[in-house]
Amino acid sequence: MNLLVTVGGAVLALGLLILIVTVLRRPTVSPGRLTVAALQARLAEEDTPAEEAAERLVKPELEHAAAQQSTES
Repeated sequence: MNLLVTVGGAVLALGLLILIVTVLRRPTVSPGRLTVAALQARLAEEDTPAEEAAERLVKPELEHAAAQQSTES
């Protein structure tokens, strides 16, 4: 009986320790949120002159179509 209580207490203590470590190591920034740097990069891309925009490998229409397809499926 004492062995069972000791093993149960050890498992409980280990579980609580793992829970505390995972909560403390959790990332603070949610991946769904935009950062200031990401917003600035988007604004800089929108403000590029038409000549630089023409040099892009993917046309904006195709880029948006690909994004729509990936969200639909």
